[in-house]
Amino acid sequence: MSAWNDFVKKIYWEEKKKNPNFQFKEALSLASKRKGEMGASAKSATAMGTKKHMKKSKKSKKGGRKTRRARKH
Repeated sequence: MSAWNDFVKKIYWEEKKKNPNFQFKEALSLASKRKGEMGASAKSATAMGTKKHMKKSKKSKKGGRKTRRARKH
């Protein structure tokens, strides 16, 4: 997850504790106003050992154009 997403989620949960009706879109606008604080939270998040996991996409093994033409005949 990116530092921006982590920052927005942090703000969302902080405000959600104060106001149960707080919405995620409000957290986005509030985070945009507070983005100067993002550097401090991003450094602490990496210090805690967050890891990025990337999924590898698998290509399908279906036949290509030549295979499909052969099937038509």
